[in-house]
Amino acid sequence: MMTHATPIPPDLEPYKDFVKSPLETPLVQVQSADEDNVPQVDPPHVLQELESVERLFITKRLKVKNVLFLKGKRNKFIVRTPDENLVYTIQEQNSWWVGYFCYGLRPLQLSVRDGAGVEVMRIDRPYACTSRVFPCQLQRVQVFSPPGTRIGCIQQKWTPIRPEYLVVKENGEQVFFIQGPLVTISCFRDIQFHIYRPDGTAVGSTCKRWQGVVHAMFLAPVCDKFGVAFERDLTVEEKALLLAATLLLDYMYYDV
Repeated sequence: MMTHATPIPPDLEPYKDFVKSPLETPLVQVQSADEDNVPQVDPPHVLQELESVERLFITKRLKVKNVLFLKGKRNKFIVRTPDENLVYTIQEQNSWWVGYFCYGLRPLQLSVRDGAGVEVMRIDRPYACTSRVFPCQLQRVQVFSPPGTRIGCIQQKWTPIRPEYLVVKENGEQVFFIQGPLVTISCFRDIQFHIYRPDGTAVGSTCKRWQGVVHAMFLAPVCDKFGVAFERDLTVEEKALLLAATLLLDYMYYDV
């Protein structure tokens, strides 16, 4: 017996090809209504540890064994907040012989690292033979943060009486000047260098602490303490420049 195919009704004839084609569902990309309104969050600044800081305590240490065995004279600095939280560790880098001949005027680089060991700042100081009476060569320290990106410098200004230093940003703008006392020798008293804005407004100060006669005679070259205080609302770059200026002052007047 032969069977006959049932013909397609005339009213469905136009749709026969459509029925044979596979069913495809188009992909519709659904976008949240709030996706475009999500605020962009900037990455944390490399100097974020300085954002809420207004005072830094600095401890300087020198490895005597390296000096005695002619491995070089290199200082290490520990920077902390008043509540003893570690902010930075700073390691001096130089040629092994310069510390024995150039003393506090030696050329060097200071590598500044945060608590995680990441280098966040580098301070470069070339050699300059400075005299208060005759301006042979004046100090100029460059500050980079992060290393490779220059944020400013500290420049010594020639003055026959009071020492004075200028803090200049990368764009050439002078943001502060630092003025020292007539006598910079720390003898039975703390020594302060005052920090001012260009208009004469006081911003803060650095302090070299007097720690007694025994410390001054025997321990000062090995371990010393000083610090810097400034306004809380300064930018982190400005605080970093003042930290670099404080280190320069220690090398200039108290490193032996």
